[in-house]
Amino acid sequence: MSMMVCQRVVKAVLNVCGWLGVTVLVGLGWLAGCQSLTSQPFNADSTVLPTDVIPFTAYQSAVKSWLMEHRHPVKFDLHTEAELNTPFECGEGSSKGILLVHGLGDSPYFFADISKPLCDQGYWVRTLLLPGHGSQPGDMLNATYQLWQHTVDVQVDAFAQNVDSLYLGGFSTGANLVTVSASKRNDVAGLLLFSPAMLPRFFVTRFAPWFTGITPWPNVEPEDNPARYNSIAMQGFAAYQGSVNAVQQVFATHTLQLPYFAVLAEGDSVVDVKSVALQLAERVDHPQNVLVWMGSPQNAPLRAHVQPFPLEQQRILAASHMSMLFSSYNALYGPNGSVRICDNGQPADIEKQCTGALPDSLWYGPWGQEGDGRIVTRLTFNPYFDDMMLQLHAFLEHTGQVD
Repeated sequence: MSMMVCQRVVKAVLNVCGWLGVTVLVGLGWLAGCQSLTSQPFNADSTVLPTDVIPFTAYQSAVKSWLMEHRHPVKFDLHTEAELNTPFECGEGSSKGILLVHGLGDSPYFFADISKPLCDQGYWVRTLLLPGHGSQPGDMLNATYQLWQHTVDVQVDAFAQNVDSLYLGGFSTGANLVTVSASKRNDVAGLLLFSPAMLPRFFVTRFAPWFTGITPWPNVEPEDNPARYNSIAMQGFAAYQGSVNAVQQVFATHTLQLPYFAVLAEGDSVVDVKSVALQLAERVDHPQNVLVWMGSPQNAPLRAHVQPFPLEQQRILAASHMSMLFSSYNALYGPNGSVRICDNGQPADIEKQCTGALPDSLWYGPWGQEGDGRIVTRLTFNPYFDDMMLQLHAFLEHTGQVD
């Protein structure tokens, strides 16, 4: 069976049945003929991204050098793409620090838009790159939850020695990792959680660790996104599940006494947002907690700050898992950016139309958003970005982090 046919069938099963459908295919042995990915981007390099390097400037340099040797460019030149995936910092020297950790398949670039205003407000912001990311999808075959958690803990330890107060922030899987780190320390000022993926929408993600050696590539797509992978190895999903297990173990044994600022999108295709909101309210206890709800006011959790969706005049049907982090001016993910994600769970003919459509003919939404015949692309920017940043600034101010 051809690889293209295999990919289309697996993709269709994922769209309709989720991971349970893939699990059934594995059980039937159907995927055995699909695992013939031999090109370099789908094989792991013999070396792993540097992690235990301090100080931060040396860590940056080591990661950048490694990426220059191992990155496979997909859209721009090697130097540009290595730079997009290299950890960065701004606001150096402030006594108030924020460490930000990206999600599965993503990169430090996901924090480019929120970092500048935070640094302008007097914060020292740092990001990191989790092993398996930033180079080529095949390097995710070397990823483990333990390695990711170790990477975060090393950078938290190092940053805590440079600042008087330290916030830990994360997107998706990164939110899980920083929550676990915070549970082991008494010097964390608070948590900034963007689409925290503490409880996945699909129960069957917990089966991923069992199938890493059977179907290492459950979903393969053309790589054209310079700041994130389109294809994720099963080992990556297994490492993500490890982070879910770890944060759930924390919540089973701890009630964290620290403030959080959390942003959840009602239409998130990845996270069980209602359950996450409830769990945060019950297991992270502080009177200054803030929850931003991107969705219907009628469905919002109690006391949430609501950013209403849909926005018909802007052709936005619902917020997506990734949209909250990027402003509409972002060079990659804004409405006029150079990256458009048309692989959105819609019929092939609509996806094909999306690729060549003019921006003003597109509608926006999360993965799986039904467009009723309209051409829907992934919402990759936040129409409420400025409002979200004002809410974040107010949260930091109220928790005593602004002079």
